[in-house]
Amino acid sequence: MKKILSLILVTVLLLSCVSVLSSCGMKAKIAGTYEMVSISGTITQNGKTVNLDEDLYEYYRLTLNKDGSALVESKGKNNTSKVEQEAEWDYKDGVIKLKSVQMGITVVEEMEWNDGVITYEAKESGQGMTVNMKVTLEKK
Repeated sequence: MKKILSLILVTVLLLSCVSVLSSCGMKAKIAGTYEMVSISGTITQNGKTVNLDEDLYEYYRLTLNKDGSALVESKGKNNTSKVEQEAEWDYKDGVIKLKSVQMGITVVEEMEWNDGVITYEAKESGQGMTVNMKVTLEKK
């Protein structure tokens, strides 16, 4: 009986170690800088709608570091609108969860990851603004 319990315990520990190591391996594989290759959709604020496309941005990028930290950066063309948002990220089953604090509120956004390509879709509404967009980023 003791041998069976020991064998079960060792098996559980090995499976736990393999799970942790494979998770770390995926994080290392995913880590890097991703640049926007396409954006589509609309943003409506106070009755005014803007159609989104790549020409609106000088750059839009997401940097995912191996330690779980992240940085979202974007800059609009023809203006000084610049965003730099620090965040934390994690990965599980094809989904990246990006967690940040914006104006004192914790926000968690989910993005699909598939072989160096991140796809993010947002359909949100609040405070006089409606966002309906899809962004695709590719690893540099």
